[in-house]
Amino acid sequence: MRRVILLILLLVAFIPVHSQINYGIKAGVSSVTFRADNINILNEYEITSIKDSKMGFHGGAMLQVNFFSLFLQPELLISTSSNELSINDLTEGGTEIVKQEFTKLDFPVIVGRRFGPLRVGLGPVGTIMLGKSSGLEEETGYREKFNSATFGYQVGAGLDILQFLALDVRYEGNLSKLGSGIVVGGEERKFDSRGRQFIFSVGIYF
Repeated sequence: MRRVILLILLLVAFIPVHSQINYGIKAGVSSVTFRADNINILNEYEITSIKDSKMGFHGGAMLQVNFFSLFLQPELLISTSSNELSINDLTEGGTEIVKQEFTKLDFPVIVGRRFGPLRVGLGPVGTIMLGKSSGLEEETGYREKFNSATFGYQVGAGLDILQFLALDVRYEGNLSKLGSGIVVGGEERKFDSRGRQFIFSVGIYF
């Protein structure tokens, strides 16, 4: 990942003024899967993350700088995602399914190579949490602690059609935790929660 960041910085420093620059908007959907630790809280609740994929949405702006056969593509996107937790009540019995929803600001920066209209690239993505809602606290009284910012990576391929339409397919993985713990009576218990997603998007160049 350090090599990718270094390559991005070198591209920014040495791209000449006659490079081709495209900009536009993009939107799409994602298939999001969360992975989290199973956790037992004071022998009262057992919490398990349901690993079924959920659909998310994203939209925002993109900039593409082309230099010979290389390209640099930073983006600014607002995205949504969700997951479900299974809460097993160990004292009274019964299981409840609660939903968690997230709204985020994503900053992917993709660098790669062009093969005609085809693009192949990878790069880092930074994410800032804008909003969240969780049924965990409502159901158990315990609160999951989410990180305000996370860091991950994206890798994938894209296709530019007539310098007007951009199609992209990517995989995103996390390098840092989404949730770091569950707060019980003011005390944080470690809880590793991460997500991964396949992203499909359509963009329009102006």
